[in-house]
Amino acid sequence: MNKHIIRSGAGLVLAAASIAALAGCASSSSHGSRVEFYSSTADLSDASTLVVSGTVTEQHVAQDIEGSGDFTLSTLHVADAPKDADGVDAGSDIVVRQLGSTANPGPAAFLEDGGTYLLYLTASGLDGDLASQYYVTGGEAGLYEEATQTAAKRSASASDVSTFTKVPEGDEGGDTLPEQVTLEEAAG
Repeated sequence: MNKHIIRSGAGLVLAAASIAALAGCASSSSHGSRVEFYSSTADLSDASTLVVSGTVTEQHVAQDIEGSGDFTLSTLHVADAPKDADGVDAGSDIVVRQLGSTANPGPAAFLEDGGTYLLYLTASGLDGDLASQYYVTGGEAGLYEEATQTAAKRSASASDVSTFTKVPEGDEGGDTLPEQVTLEEAAG
């Protein structure tokens, strides 16, 4: 009889702990919350599938995940891949997914068509054709833009860009990452 009471009590404690843990993951934001914050580009690189620099050549909005809203899909022409764990080479094109659209903004700053970036990316983990796409690691933690993002500089090749500036973080900011990163420093 005592064993039954102990097992039942242990089960109740486990259930209560699970509920408390799930409640701790809840966010007041409608977009969710970040679980991990980064204190260095080495930490950010370690959490990323790949690190690339490149220029956005095309964008469109898709609603391609059932039950989700808009996603902005940016095609990035890769100029360099300081960390490549996914077979991505300079000269290839990849697709970066970001939650939201200009009509329905998401929690992070969007890539801009024609903009040149240094991106820390995580494989999407999605099925089918979407499996080859990437998310920016940490929402916008892994988002750096060309240091002088001007029309004149945008015409330069992304491989000629050597310094990238951190895109300011929104409400979920909590990372302590450098304000500027060179391509040589990017992989940590």
